[in-house]
Amino acid sequence: MGAPDDLVEAWLRVVAATAYVPRSSRDVRALLAEMLAELEAALRAEPFGTGPGAAVGARMVTGALTGEDTLARSAAVLGDGLLAAGHDPRRVVALLAAVSTGYAAALRARTLEQQEDMKLALLSAARLAERGRRDSEHRFREVFAASPTGIALTGPDGRCVEVNPALSQILDRPAEQLRGSALGELLTDPDAGAGAPPVRTGPDRRRVVRPDGDEVWVLVRSSRLTGEDGGDGGGLRVVTVQDLSEVELLGTRLSHQSLHDALTGLLNRVAFRSRLEARLEQVGPGAPVTLFVLDLDAFGLVNTAHGHEAGDRVLRTVAARLTALLDDEDALLARVGGDEFAVLVVDGPGTPDVPGLVAAVRGALAEPEYDGPLGLAVSASIGVVRCRAGELGPEEVFRAADAALARARAAGRDQWAVHDPHADRSARRVGAAAVALPAAWENGDLVVAYRPVVGLAGMAPVRVSALAHQPRALAGLPPTAELAERTGFAVALAPLLLAEAAQRLPVWRALFPGGGPALRVALTRTQSADADLVRAVRAAVEVAGVPPGLLEVVLDASAVAGAVGDARDNLRTLADMGVVRGLHGFRGGPAEVALVERFGVGPVLLADPFDDWRPDWLPGHAPAVLATDRLVAALTSVGAEVGVVGVRDRAEARWWAEHGAVTAEGPAFGGPLDVEDVLASVRRWDSPPSERIAPT
Repeated sequence: MGAPDDLVEAWLRVVAATAYVPRSSRDVRALLAEMLAELEAALRAEPFGTGPGAAVGARMVTGALTGEDTLARSAAVLGDGLLAAGHDPRRVVALLAAVSTGYAAALRARTLEQQEDMKLALLSAARLAERGRRDSEHRFREVFAASPTGIALTGPDGRCVEVNPALSQILDRPAEQLRGSALGELLTDPDAGAGAPPVRTGPDRRRVVRPDGDEVWVLVRSSRLTGEDGGDGGGLRVVTVQDLSEVELLGTRLSHQSLHDALTGLLNRVAFRSRLEARLEQVGPGAPVTLFVLDLDAFGLVNTAHGHEAGDRVLRTVAARLTALLDDEDALLARVGGDEFAVLVVDGPGTPDVPGLVAAVRGALAEPEYDGPLGLAVSASIGVVRCRAGELGPEEVFRAADAALARARAAGRDQWAVHDPHADRSARRVGAAAVALPAAWENGDLVVAYRPVVGLAGMAPVRVSALAHQPRALAGLPPTAELAERTGFAVALAPLLLAEAAQRLPVWRALFPGGGPALRVALTRTQSADADLVRAVRAAVEVAGVPPGLLEVVLDASAVAGAVGDARDNLRTLADMGVVRGLHGFRGGPAEVALVERFGVGPVLLADPFDDWRPDWLPGHAPAVLATDRLVAALTSVGAEVGVVGVRDRAEARWWAEHGAVTAEGPAFGGPLDVEDVLASVRRWDSPPSERIAPT
């Protein structure tokens, strides 16, 4: 399902929650899809126009999508969805405003149609009055007196012959004063200049000032009364005057709701981005500005522990305190996400520096808000960018603040960070590589590669290790597995890696006929904790048609030690299947060694205890060396097979062999390689080739 379909489903949920629509879900979904397509076409059209937005608003009314909150929540969902799809924020704001205007106009038109029906009923009553005077006159008087629409009968000179109570109330004048008065003069806007415009036959929207100075917008219609013979009925006319105050108020309210957060009253994301762009243009090039993006820490805990009402109260409190804090600044404040706020400050002479502003924000949030005995306060992670208007575009300055927020989150709770262009470039480069992995796998730019795992006793390969590899990846990027962890693609990648690597198990079995595991697959933290891991391993082994003991699955040690997800269950179930289980990234400690013994883990691959130093260059009495010796001895004593990764050369490999390690892999032994290169390397085991894998 693509992004438009997702947006249609989100819109459908809003409609289902806010309006009763006497149509099937399929029909409503089709209507929403048509309207969304019209909006997206309008956003892409050149030149841009808001007419389609007004048409969509009218279709919402004709389609009975007219619940109390339907328009406001629809505008919020559409705003977020259209922005996420990359549409111009200014166009999105203008188009959604047009939707609100079209919606209000359609509501008004529907009301006018109802009034027109009433007027026809009135005229019918007048005709009946000619035939059956008393009964028809009685009906006429009831309709005339009870109608919420102002009604006047005017003579040939335009003066009122009779008025109903509603007209008297709308114009705030007693009926006695209205009778005999020229209705056109009473319905004249005093600011429109001299001369009373005539009351026209068609709908005529006018602003009227009451005697007390209050303004009211009205819609005036006039119809000629006809005589029995079809004549002019003595020049009498029926004039209806509808009070549009509620319609105007509704339109204003809907427009406000489409641009503001309903809970806090602050600008929403759509409005903030539009105002941000406008404000940067207004202040002029070179003016200093500061943009903060705040993400409330552990806000979900408030909702989980105390309920969403408490969470809503916290959000309102944060909004109120930030508003009060920035009262003396030229600032824009918005709620741009569930627990995210954005603040734009146009720096003035009295504006504090960034640390001062951050300290003020943190201080404002730190004091608990009490509801009876319950006091709640939250901290926030804050990303900051301070620049001069014109240096960065609106989208770029917002993105830069988000990037700074990501760095603050990475540092822990209640932290803040200023935008660092160098770190941002690096993060964007890594992020771009991470999000490109699914397409890279589909296009053959991400492949399964192998590297020899060497038994240190004989310095000869004893199995191979499979890993996801990008042969044409840019230099300086993290390993592919680490990139996959950043996006969640690691979960989807694990079954693909296992399935393709297991298909080669017969090859590795023939290459390493000793009966032990011939293939090692090391999994990331997320992959190790995945509830579907065992199913993927079982499917891979069954398709390969080989004994499960030929496969060595190495889980992330931190996931098992921390009991993350299903990591420990996976370790147990893999043992029941007969798969050889291991741990990698092992840092040691009594509790972790006890886990190795408890679960009967075979291979344990150590995390680098030397922080990328060469261990063979350290003296034997160095603390790191002594600690490593004790860890290797402890693991060996509980039956584990100690392995190391990242070994740089044969000298380092010999050091590890002397200190109790059993297996090693890394640049010293070649890889990543394709299958043919691994076979050739193992068969002529002297000096492993350098990396020369090609895409498959």
